[in-house]
Amino acid sequence: MKLTKIITALVLILFLSPGHCSAQEFAHILNDSCIDELYLDAKETFKKNPSFEVQRDPRGILLRFPLNNICEDFYKISSDTYKNILSTEDFLAKIKNPAIIEVHITKSSCKGIGDLKNWEISTVIANKLESIILTPKGKLPRKRISSVGYGEFLPLKNTPNNGSKYTNRVDIIILCNVSGE
Repeated sequence: MKLTKIITALVLILFLSPGHCSAQEFAHILNDSCIDELYLDAKETFKKNPSFEVQRDPRGILLRFPLNNICEDFYKISSDTYKNILSTEDFLAKIKNPAIIEVHITKSSCKGIGDLKNWEISTVIANKLESIILTPKGKLPRKRISSVGYGEFLPLKNTPNNGSKYTNRVDIIILCNVSGE
């Protein structure tokens, strides 16, 4: 609960600082219908891609896909991850909401990486994914995208319902409700 309040405060500082969000955009982000409309749009957009999971999240909409090859993604983003991030970019380009790219890694055994910790590896991958979206030919302005690597520090709660899927994953949070309520 305390971590949620800290993250909420950081999001408010990051996205509501001058130049990041107009009053009209801010009203759109806090609008309750934002979550429902975006959720339905996201479900429709990603229904043909079996690797994507779309969920409601306290902060907005969660787009999740697995990281199947951490070692390859660390050195050069794999083709599967690249395709997934590009389809996410297309979706994000159609909306006004800011988004956070989160990379979560619980297990990694890559040769040649040295003594890097999981959170360091996930940060490198998160930064690479952000760079793909923000290339000079990218469709999104810099102020709408941020990235973070959590490593193993925000694990997915594995339940019988989710079959322990997505322990190594990318979560893209489309912010609708920056208060976390």
